[in-house]
Amino acid sequence: MVVKELKEIFERDREVRFKLYSLEYIIKERDNKVAVYPILYETKKNFYNSLEDALNNYTVYNESIIDNIDRLIIMR
Repeated sequence: MVVKELKEIFERDREVRFKLYSLEYIIKERDNKVAVYPILYETKKNFYNSLEDALNNYTVYNESIIDNIDRLIIMR
């Protein structure tokens, strides 16, 4: 359910913020790429070709976002 909500927000706003392990992250579309980064460390952006790639390949503590989906809290 969280994945569906996250994808809907991203499709609508082209940006989604979430909290994972007490750190806030942002997924944002930029220049036809998808950037993922912690808000506190804006210079550490990782770029992916799609939201799916970002969810499956961006890691937090060596686990992908999709593996931690039940710990993820979407920020409004």
